[in-house]
Amino acid sequence: MLRKRSISRQVLDVIYAVIFVLLLLPSTLSGVSGSAGAGVLVGFGVALAVRRRSPRLSLALAWALAVVQMVSGVLPLSADTAIFAILYCSAAYGDSMIRRLGLVSAVGGGVIAALYLAYVDGNPFGPSTEEGFQEPRLAQFAFLLAGLWAMLGLSWALGRLAYARRTAIESAHARELAEVHQARAEHEVAIEQERNRIARDMHDIVAHSLAVVIAQADGARYVRAVDPAAVDTALTTISDTAREALADVRVVLGQLRHNQGDLPNPTPGDLERLLDQMRSIGLTIESSVDTTDVPLGAGAHLALYRIAQESLTNVLRHGNPDKPVTVTTESDSAGIELTVRNSMYSTRPATESTGHGIAGMKERASLAGGMCSASGDGSSWTVTAWLPAATSTTKGID
Repeated sequence: MLRKRSISRQVLDVIYAVIFVLLLLPSTLSGVSGSAGAGVLVGFGVALAVRRRSPRLSLALAWALAVVQMVSGVLPLSADTAIFAILYCSAAYGDSMIRRLGLVSAVGGGVIAALYLAYVDGNPFGPSTEEGFQEPRLAQFAFLLAGLWAMLGLSWALGRLAYARRTAIESAHARELAEVHQARAEHEVAIEQERNRIARDMHDIVAHSLAVVIAQADGARYVRAVDPAAVDTALTTISDTAREALADVRVVLGQLRHNQGDLPNPTPGDLERLLDQMRSIGLTIESSVDTTDVPLGAGAHLALYRIAQESLTNVLRHGNPDKPVTVTTESDSAGIELTVRNSMYSTRPATESTGHGIAGMKERASLAGGMCSASGDGSSWTVTAWLPAATSTTKGID
């Protein structure tokens, strides 16, 4: 199979092969081999020209030329040194099968060449008469075999080392590239997580604040004729809510600019303040807040507050405000459980919402190591969240 090589490298291989042929051609033509030797030399030149582009073809051509050389009785030539370069490239640039064939060629070729040099009549390296397998010939064969194996094996081994070095460099490059891609992917994931977190904060801030502002504005419009003082109260609530929302939005926007800092972490007292705020805009809330000091982490504190805020905002927007809302918290050494239950309009389907709010609550609880579920039974809607204490890892929700 042809290997993909750069044009410049292939041109250099052809130039080297041409120089090889031109340098050895005069001595080959002047020798006893004559034109037959010149043909073998040209053949080895072609094998050298394609030795890296196609080690398979180069090795096959070298074997064919060696067979032709032995069958036609051509004496060993200086062109035969090309075999060393061909074996090197079969190990350095060939696939696994070509590398194995190159090793077999080095071993088997050494045996065949030693036999040819030691026992063929007319060969200047061997005796001039047939005397059978006598001791001098066996010694000569062993000497030739050892030398050929050393040279052919060294050529193949150097090619194998070059292949191992190139493979190691490619593996190191691939590993560095994979690490770069992994770091880039982790960076993109971190950015996406930060965007999602900021989106959740913006959703909670804006949705809650607007729901309160709308409810207060509608209430003030309805009662302004009969209770003008209630209008001032509603406007004060609107002003306070908008001011708090503006401060939180500024913090979130600051995170976008500087990629640092979080919103101020709510304290346990902020949950009671949230309930009072929702009561002031017309919700009837029956609360039972466990005052036990549970060592929640910063993320769990924020998640608890935001889940309660989102649940009560959903009651204001989608539930039946004429019915009381039940908010309870129960805590133990493992963590704290929040339950918000409200009545629904009978015409509202009791299916889990696919909006951003429910998904955001679940994600907040999951990131804090807890769980959150939201479901309805046709007449009520219940949000349940469990968040672990700072020393707890897992706990189920009944």
